Amino acid sequence: MRLWTVQHHTVPAILETTGELAGDWAKIMVSSYAPAYREMVAEMARRGVDCAGRPPIWAWTGPDTRDADVVLTAELLLGPTTAEEYATYVILDLIVPDEIVVLSSYGRWNTYLDAILFGEGPPYMDWTIDPHEQDEPGRVQACLPVLKRSWVLNARPFEEWREPSVS
Repeated sequence: MRLWTVQHHTVPAILETTGELAGDWAKIMVSSYAPAYREMVAEMARRGVDCAGRPPIWAWTGPDTRDADVVLTAELLLGPTTAEEYATYVILDLIVPDEIVVLSSYGRWNTYLDAILFGEGPPYMDWTIDPHEQDEPGRVQACLPVLKRSWVLNARPFEEWREPSVS
């Protein structure tokens, strides 16, 4: 399955050295997300994907198209505002075995996070994906138990999106 992910800029070197990256509870971006991440790990287990007790690696469906769709999705997730913050990350284009990918609606995931973090609605995750979400960039997230070097097709810097100039 073609996927893309945005990762810390050290990840390609880690993959080159070790061949594999697994999630680490001590390194999740926002510690208050841990209960929701644990629910994702549980759902992955229900679907036969074992994270070995670690948090998953997040990705999105489709290839790295190197356009606004990928960059804007990553910007909404990470909120970089300076060149230094953008330089903290890289975008990896991946091909991953289908059987270890758990797909879900990114919109529904964010609704679930709001319920867990802010009490906005019942803390229940609806794991369905609406058909229209399949065709909209950034709407379907993919969770992986690990990230392997052999799955990386390309790595590039995460840079602010700029409309191409017209000559």
